[in-house]
Amino acid sequence: MPGFYETIMREKTHRRLLAAWVITGDAAGTKALFARDGERLTPLCADAAFPVALAAEIGKTAPDQTGIAEYTGARVFLEPIVAGRRLVVCGAGHVALCVIRLGVALGFEITAIEDRPEFAEKARAAGAHNVLCQAFTDALDRIDGDTDTAFVVMTREHAHDVDCLRRILRKPCAYAGMMGSHGRSAQIRRQLVAEGFDSGRVEALRMPIGIPIGARTPEEIAVSAAAEIISVMNAADPGEGWPQGMLEALCAPHEPGVLAMIVEKRGEAPRRPGTKMLVMGGGRFIGTVGGGYAEAEILRLAGEMLRDGDKACRLMSIDMNKGPTFCGGEIEVFLLPV
Repeated sequence: MPGFYETIMREKTHRRLLAAWVITGDAAGTKALFARDGERLTPLCADAAFPVALAAEIGKTAPDQTGIAEYTGARVFLEPIVAGRRLVVCGAGHVALCVIRLGVALGFEITAIEDRPEFAEKARAAGAHNVLCQAFTDALDRIDGDTDTAFVVMTREHAHDVDCLRRILRKPCAYAGMMGSHGRSAQIRRQLVAEGFDSGRVEALRMPIGIPIGARTPEEIAVSAAAEIISVMNAADPGEGWPQGMLEALCAPHEPGVLAMIVEKRGEAPRRPGTKMLVMGGGRFIGTVGGGYAEAEILRLAGEMLRDGDKACRLMSIDMNKGPTFCGGEIEVFLLPV
């Protein structure tokens, strides 16, 4: 039977999941994974030592928020699983290529759509993970939207932009934006409403795309657009998800490591509960809790656990007012040997 991390890898793109990590009590260090079907939670997998009664209790309460919950004899960190974020870029002109490069750096899975072969190759060279070289409408018909997908429309022609928006408005998505002037954007909004599209969804389109930073160059426009996408998606998502490459590392045969996860924050600590780092030997790690004093403390304790072969989980409190960076706030971090 696939394990906890393998099941997340297999299921996260097409099912709503909830991870439960026991952080105190006799079962501390055990974990279970649930699938959500409406208001019901169905167990998918659990460590052998995860209490059956606790799994039933979690299933009855069906929580849907990231955070610590108190159950009989245990504190449990609950985390809705966020599928990897996707960014679909329609077009591969100068600005779109900058968006692709920046999106890759931000950890998005990038799909680029471009009907001109030479520009499709440029999108591939810019780092797009998937490149669809075909008509925009045909390509968009192949893409299912969801609450972790953002659509960016930056084609070379007004007609192509409108065609893309028609397809996108029929899909669920976290974000949809189009590059263009205020006048052109207003004209397209009127056109789409006149065609029968829901006025609320049309009004929610981000066009002109981006936050107002006075952007002029393609690179600056890309930064403006990326900032807006991040703002919208971060405001809506329930948790921090999994840094790129971490699940793959946990699923593959691997050397001993320590998974460090923020389970609670107070004050002005920069990262939210669910933020993760996987610490390995030699000071190597995947993910970040924001750097600075907190990250140094996690690396220090995780390094000691690895050096000593310590298999016991830990719950550590870090007062970020004491560190040299003076970020402020406190975080509780759960460290789990893997």
